Amino acid sequence: MDAHRLLVLRAVSRTGSVAAAGRALHLTPSAVSQHLARLEAEAKVEIIDRTKRGGGRPVTFTVAGRALAEQAENIAQALVTAERELDRYRHRRHGTVRIGGFASVLTALAAPVVANLAISDPEIEPEIYEVDEDEGIDSLRTGALDLLLAERTHPDREMHLRGLQETFLQRDPYRVVVPAAWPFEMSQVELLSAPWVTSDAENASRRTLEQLCAENDLRLHVAHRCRESGTMLSLVAAGLGAALVPQLTLNRQMPSQVRLDSGRLEVGARGLSVLRTRTGAASPTTSYIVDQLIGLATHGGSE
Repeated sequence: MDAHRLLVLRAVSRTGSVAAAGRALHLTPSAVSQHLARLEAEAKVEIIDRTKRGGGRPVTFTVAGRALAEQAENIAQALVTAERELDRYRHRRHGTVRIGGFASVLTALAAPVVANLAISDPEIEPEIYEVDEDEGIDSLRTGALDLLLAERTHPDREMHLRGLQETFLQRDPYRVVVPAAWPFEMSQVELLSAPWVTSDAENASRRTLEQLCAENDLRLHVAHRCRESGTMLSLVAAGLGAALVPQLTLNRQMPSQVRLDSGRLEVGARGLSVLRTRTGAASPTTSYIVDQLIGLATHGGSE
């Protein structure tokens, strides 16, 4: 028997007439009558007591019809229960979520969120991967990562992030750090003329330094090149140059042989964001983790 026709039978039983059932189901009375006739053919038994029709009287069922109408109620309830159960699974937060990013942002944002999830949502199984941005974006597109924490610094960002969804998290200010033994009375020009520990030319902090030097008719003296802020701090601590280091990095490590400069240079900040695919954006689990990252960045960020 067709389950849809059983629900039509239920509507007739509840409303007492074909016309009222039609209004409830947005069907014509003729369509309701056809469903009942086909249901009788499928059940091979009479459902409607046609000896008691007419004169505006309500529909009367046969004994078999009443029994079938009762089962139709059970079927309707089962469908409601099934829909609720499916809805629970649609919005259920569970499964493995692979989170990529670079060291400082994983330490400052991803690690606390993952630690909280172990308590609040044990059905979520986060995995952290330390990757650079290009590798991470490739992994997002192939499905090897679900979320990527990244800097908003790529010069060709629109094409670089094509097909991905980006959610801003926070600004992470750059700080000028110098060897503790350097003199405090250095001028801005003297500081810019000093040796610097920096990264390659594509890095936002390196471009900031080069711009500052150009504005002062100076050439940036790159003494050492590093990819990781921790390595930069080690070289600064050894007295080998100044460096621009994000505040998130300084929050977790600040060698005693290093000090913050007094603020003679306006060095700006890097923007931090979380990337995911359009499919990932539709997942309740990844969306929940993004919300947790936003909450931590907003209330426990570097500024």
